[in-house]
Amino acid sequence: MLKERIELLCKKKQISRKDLVEGLVTQAHFANILAGRYPLADDLSEHIAGRLGVHVTYLTAAATADEQALQRAEHIFQTMSGGAVSDSYVDALDDRDDALVVELTTALMKAVYYQQINDLTAYDYLHQSYLNHYLEKYGRPDEVDLPVPLKKALLLYKIQYFRSKSRYYDVLNDVNRLSGLVEPGTEVWLMAQNIRMEACILLKQFEQAKQVFEQTMRQVVDDRLFHRLSGLYVAYSGYCFAVGLVQEALHSLSMAEANLVYLQQPGDVVTTIMNNRIVMLTMTGELDKALDEIARFEAMIANEPEGTRKKLEPVTTIYRCEAAFAQKNWGLLLQGIERLRISGTNTDQEMALAFYESQLALSQGDMERFQNRALECLPYFESNQHSMRLEQLYEALAVVCEEGRRYKESSMYYRKLVYLLRNNGGGGPSRQV
Repeated sequence: MLKERIELLCKKKQISRKDLVEGLVTQAHFANILAGRYPLADDLSEHIAGRLGVHVTYLTAAATADEQALQRAEHIFQTMSGGAVSDSYVDALDDRDDALVVELTTALMKAVYYQQINDLTAYDYLHQSYLNHYLEKYGRPDEVDLPVPLKKALLLYKIQYFRSKSRYYDVLNDVNRLSGLVEPGTEVWLMAQNIRMEACILLKQFEQAKQVFEQTMRQVVDDRLFHRLSGLYVAYSGYCFAVGLVQEALHSLSMAEANLVYLQQPGDVVTTIMNNRIVMLTMTGELDKALDEIARFEAMIANEPEGTRKKLEPVTTIYRCEAAFAQKNWGLLLQGIERLRISGTNTDQEMALAFYESQLALSQGDMERFQNRALECLPYFESNQHSMRLEQLYEALAVVCEEGRRYKESSMYYRKLVYLLRNNGGGGPSRQV
């Protein structure tokens, strides 16, 4: 670990390894030190630390993995994987630690946190200034012998990364390995079980998803972990919806809502329950019930602080846009689009706006604007494998191209549509539209 740390420090200082040891030791001898064949002498470490602008222990203790260091790394992993940390806690964590196992565990868990709260600026900066270097060295925990806390942090980091890219075979592989490193019944294990269920559902491994649910439910009941019931029922509702058990899926969401009393901070779970119920009702054509749920959600939001209201306003606007689009009520869709232009802030919302504008333009016969907006959002939905959106876009683009006598393009979109329909067995709503 000393080698990797020195390489990063040299990169930041823009100093070569040759210049780093000039007049101190030969490059060959220093290479042997970094390879662990020779110890780093005290006088040499002081000279090198001075040239790199760090405290000497930042070099001499880099590979420390004693019980105290492992306990500190484990504490950071357990605390931040629990999902209830605050901005102040994350900000207070030192970015630098003499023991690399602690420092790198902290950086990985911060990256997971920034991704979860959608802070792309902090996420990108952390990678460019620090993480990318170590991910090149330790990015495959199955090939590198790492201390257990660091290996768990790296696996969780990769799981969240693969989830963001919809690479669920990779998610399932890594979450299975993470589950084998944590104790059953712990918060981390329960989180991993929910992710396993999600991956199985999206990979259409429905029997395995049901087995994961039943195994987790037994553990929750045996250990009286009632605060996990809401999240577990939410995950199970996704399984039910994916296999076509719509009423069972809606009932599971009701059970999730009923068990919110066991949560100290139910905010995020409430949002997920409301989101999934609205999406399910909209997708199954029960638009009146969906609109009732949207109104109920809006009434709940009205009692929240201004910051929360502003954050959730584009979310409920998208719900109303989706209901209006399903009804082909272009007047209501136009109203929703105008609100979304003002309130939308992130990429998901911007791409939703582009989609709705494309469909409105199509209804008005404005083919040029339809194609411009459709092609603007198409790569986004392809990267996220959003089957419903892709089906709508491929079909419309194929028809429009055919009518414009662009038969090669039309044929391409029809082929994509056929491939999509062959491979799409449906899936439960796991996040906002």
